[in-house]
Amino acid sequence: MKFSCNMILIITVDLVKICTPLNSYYSAIPELDNKIGTTHLLQETSASSSSVCGAMCRNNCNCFGYNRLQKQCRLHVFCEYIDMITTATGWQYYRAASDCLALYQNGQTTTGVYSIHPKEGARTDVVCDMETMGGGWTIIQNRFDGSESFSRNWIDYKVGFGTAYGEYWIGNEALHQLTTTDVNSLYVSITLNNGSSFFELYETFSISSELDNYRLSVGGQASGTLGDRINTVTAGDNINGMMFSSLDRDNDRHSGGHCALDHSGGWWFNICHDAYLNGPYGSSSWNQPWHPLLSTGETIKETTMMIRRR
Repeated sequence: MKFSCNMILIITVDLVKICTPLNSYYSAIPELDNKIGTTHLLQETSASSSSVCGAMCRNNCNCFGYNRLQKQCRLHVFCEYIDMITTATGWQYYRAASDCLALYQNGQTTTGVYSIHPKEGARTDVVCDMETMGGGWTIIQNRFDGSESFSRNWIDYKVGFGTAYGEYWIGNEALHQLTTTDVNSLYVSITLNNGSSFFELYETFSISSELDNYRLSVGGQASGTLGDRINTVTAGDNINGMMFSSLDRDNDRHSGGHCALDHSGGWWFNICHDAYLNGPYGSSSWNQPWHPLLSTGETIKETTMMIRRR
């Protein structure tokens, strides 16, 4: 379902989608109280409240300072490297959440669309699942109606595509930024047209940098009802440790073929796979989305991949 309203998309556990008012969420930085940032400044302006100031902190803005006495707002690219002047009474600083777990820990417990800013990455809107297994999950891939093509090139998969108000891929660069400094778990779920749902939980998950072609790494225990098909006993189907491939970038181990072209989508292919969630939606040509449980994607209604810091 596509949304044209400027609202938050909320996805409940039974996949009901509704709209609620849009907002942005930040965490206070107590150690910067009564200090003022002098570097990485984007803009200084007046604002009637910290909420108004926060609403202006978009795009390249990662944090903002608000002076409750002077009604002044300062927007910054970064807070981590700001040189602070300590004689600025009344200033408080706030940082955009780096992921959905940070939002959850800050009291945002409703599943929906939020704006996050991965460390050193670009701000992006994502769906946060605040209910599954304790909440705080950042959804990195979501498909539920086939409205977004996942047959894409390298740049599309790098920067992300789609929208959190519909189907989307968060982007491999954002994935790398989210998983490079913190240990994350991966939760994969597949819902069928008949209402049956399956999941697999991987204890650790990370993506390397573009210099290493966004290589996939999962580790620890795998548990759930899908079965572990990222790690398989068949060497050519095991995608753990594989580099990412796209329509225009062949990084698989298939010496006689190009898995991304052959299967119409970007993924961590080997020769080629037993797990693949980016194939042609609702089609028999979506080959082995989760083999042997699902040999084609014809019966799949929704797929979701989400991560959470451990």
